[in-house]
Amino acid sequence: MASKLVLIVEDEPDNREIIRTVVEDIMGHDAALAADGESALAAIGARVPDLILMDLMMPVLNGFETIHALKSQPATAAIPVIAISALSRARDQEQAFQSGADDYISKPFDLDLLSAKIAQQLQRPVS
Repeated sequence: MASKLVLIVEDEPDNREIIRTVVEDIMGHDAALAADGESALAAIGARVPDLILMDLMMPVLNGFETIHALKSQPATAAIPVIAISALSRARDQEQAFQSGADDYISKPFDLDLLSAKIAQQLQRPVS
């Protein structure tokens, strides 16, 4: 599979680095980094990613709001989004899906599961 661009939106530097390592060093894709939803939206203006990994609990603009904003715009609606969060209750996951997330991973996350879900979303045909 050709190298893809994955936007990692995570406010916690250690988690951002772990995910970046999975995306770039293990999977061989390019990674763009953002620490909050507002920065993520600005990054997408520069280069549209093939996939977004979105933390839900962030300052400035949280993940729920950011996903909703992305999915309500025609230019970004088709970008798959995997929500990643320590919020693990069923209603939190449901809220992520209602916001427009395509998949959900609970923290702490398993690196093999993260890799598998990234690969699955990147292989999805674009609608």
